[in-house]
Amino acid sequence: MIRALLTQHAPQWAALPLQRVDSSGTDNAMFRIGSELVLRIPRHRSAVALLSKELDWLAHLDGLPLKIPTLRYRGHVAPEIDREFGIFDWIHGDTATPEAITDTDRAAIALAGFLEALHGVATDGAPVAGPSNNSRGVPLADMTARTVAAIETVSDEIDTAAALAIWEDAASLTHDAAGVWLHGDLKADNLIAVDGNLAGVIDWGLSAVGDPATDYAAAWSWLEPSARSTFRDVLELSDSDWLRAKAWALYGAVIALSYYRGGRNEQLCRQCRLTLSRLDLLR
Repeated sequence: MIRALLTQHAPQWAALPLQRVDSSGTDNAMFRIGSELVLRIPRHRSAVALLSKELDWLAHLDGLPLKIPTLRYRGHVAPEIDREFGIFDWIHGDTATPEAITDTDRAAIALAGFLEALHGVATDGAPVAGPSNNSRGVPLADMTARTVAAIETVSDEIDTAAALAIWEDAASLTHDAAGVWLHGDLKADNLIAVDGNLAGVIDWGLSAVGDPATDYAAAWSWLEPSARSTFRDVLELSDSDWLRAKAWALYGAVIALSYYRGGRNEQLCRQCRLTLSRLDLLR
């Protein structure tokens, strides 16, 4: 199907080698086109709007201090499956797992600088956190029912009382300033390392304008614990920012783990359990 898609939409690339990319991502299928390009197409209908929004807004985010995807072609498959797809430059590097990062403090500083720049991008007309990005960046209180249900579902793996205490401490707190641009999903497989350094940020489907604590959750979902204070100090985060970030890290981990465990996506579940261990919640 992808070969036929290229023949129809982008014949200049149709003869290049084509290879499916193995990923823990759940929304899009990815296919390498030669060595320099990648095609992304939604795997299910609920992801269609997420990719279209990404295609709309990626160029607006150009100029950030880490690499982000550059769109080379935007196409629409219809009527067979009725969804858009994008062809992007392939960002060379490695998935930014802990083993791929050589200096954790330097990585923390790089991510903090990236977020400072992202959160300063103009938001005029931008999509607002909510249905446009699976609610990443909405007030935490709006997510309480879903979060508590997910905590109960994984109660065999985590300290339920401690998890609920984290959520209750943060859920009444709000981001009182204007919303900012968010990435919304800063976990290892959306981050690229090159020569041991953080170099790129991919998969912008959950981006929108909302509470920046959603991105600060990377202090638990991605950063090594030894670099956490460096990250906080560079960003000068308040106690409220820090508690909301911790709650967003908890939310992301329990929501994904409660849905995907049992063999449905073991790579993603490992990431979730790592986050929960950094929150001191795993049994």
